[in-house]
Amino acid sequence: MGVNLDACFDEFNETVNKTVDSIRRGYGRNTVLKGIKKTCFDRNMVFEVAKCRIKARKKFGELADKLFFDEEGLRYSTPPMVAEYRAKRLRCKSVADVSCGVGVQLLFFSKHAEHTLGVEKNPFRLELARLNAFALGCDNVSLMQRDALDERLAKELDADCVFSDPARPAGEKVRKLETLQPNPVEVYRLYQVKTGRIAFELPPQISRENIVIDGEKEYTSLNFRLNRLALYTGELATCDVSAVSLPSEERVTNEDEPMSLLESDKVRDYFYEVDVTIIKSGLLSNLLGKIGFDGSLVQTGKRRTLLSSNGLYESAFLRTYVVRETLVFDVPTINKALKRLNARKVTLRFEIDSKDYWGFRKKVEEGLNGEKHFYLFKVGGKAVIAEPSDIQK
Repeated sequence: MGVNLDACFDEFNETVNKTVDSIRRGYGRNTVLKGIKKTCFDRNMVFEVAKCRIKARKKFGELADKLFFDEEGLRYSTPPMVAEYRAKRLRCKSVADVSCGVGVQLLFFSKHAEHTLGVEKNPFRLELARLNAFALGCDNVSLMQRDALDERLAKELDADCVFSDPARPAGEKVRKLETLQPNPVEVYRLYQVKTGRIAFELPPQISRENIVIDGEKEYTSLNFRLNRLALYTGELATCDVSAVSLPSEERVTNEDEPMSLLESDKVRDYFYEVDVTIIKSGLLSNLLGKIGFDGSLVQTGKRRTLLSSNGLYESAFLRTYVVRETLVFDVPTINKALKRLNARKVTLRFEIDSKDYWGFRKKVEEGLNGEKHFYLFKVGGKAVIAEPSDIQK
């Protein structure tokens, strides 16, 4: 495509912003398309970029107003906080992102490297990466339309670190290394002769057994949710498995001394929900050993793992609650206790069918006119009423 950005950028960005305004006003696609003036890009492309800019607000905040995405580029783009952390961890003189997409991670690399190179096979996505680099004034970024698996590219490449965030097949139920594009195994084979620093972004739900490349598997939590899985190979690796919580950057590894934990349904003074990132990484015992946890495991399940203790422990991987009452799991009894505790509303934190959630919640909240917000857990046949501790507020 190779558009002249100096001549095209302002006009294209203005057209995208006007299209965003038309979409937000509720005009239909055909009406919006008719109103898009001719630019260096096709009208349908302008419409897609505008629609994605609206959606991008959720992930990128105000930064979205400066960026350009297509649907796939937005879906798999790295959130800014994760991109910044990754760029700092891979900080070196030169970085090559050999599957850069629309270039979000590449732009963050450029903040911490003297030079960054982006390689993208898709011509439209490459132009979006050019626009993004231009929009943010990144003058140490080079871009080229090439296939990451081109052996000539691998031979020509001169970079201290190679990074690849391969595309995932849409609708794939079980993530596999061999279905990612470009294939990480092939990327590793081609580029390991050039550098000992190769890193990948992988689907976080992929099984550990399917990762056949040696390296550190780092599970990333963003705001208490599993968000990313990075694989650091060679000299980039610091351990076998790790977990990092953002924004705090608290980190746990398999090398932290583990601590065994007794299972008990006894509810003590404090309750903790464990970040699923820790469960997925298999590092619960290491986390507990690192913080010196003295308590018990009261519940495990698909959606949540609960701990309890008499002492208060602080970790970004733990959501901490103060237990206010433990009582029989019975609606009238729970409702009476909530009134006594000056409750205004209650959030249910136990397994319940989605169709039954609001009906049950309405029953336990009936007649509440207090000021406090509580959380209701279920442990065995007991109801646990708790509220977030001060360290969570």
